[in-house]
Amino acid sequence: MTAVPRPAGDGRWRVTVTVRVKGRSFARLLLPLAMTFMGRRARGAFSTALDDAAKQWNDQIPELVRKDMEQLPLELVESLFATDEQRTSPSLGT
Repeated sequence: MTAVPRPAGDGRWRVTVTVRVKGRSFARLLLPLAMTFMGRRARGAFSTALDDAAKQWNDQIPELVRKDMEQLPLELVESLFATDEQRTSPSLGT
C-alpha cells in the first residue's frame, strides 16, 4: 500500500492511496469485481483511518514542538518505563 499526500487548494491535504494485491489464488481474479461493490466502503475506511491519524498528529505535534529539545529524550525514557496506570494518568507529562 502506498499513501501519497498532496496539498489541496483550500489549505487541506489530499491523500491518494494505492493498494497492490499479489498472489496466485483464483480469488485474485474476483478482486476487481468485489472492489466494484466494496470500493466505496474501502475508501471510506481508509479515509476515516487517515482522518484519525491526522487528528492525532494535529493534537500531539504542536505540543511536542513547543517543548524544550533537551527535555524530550528524558520524557521518552520515562514513558518507556512507565506503567499502564501512569500512562493513563492525566498528571503524566505535566
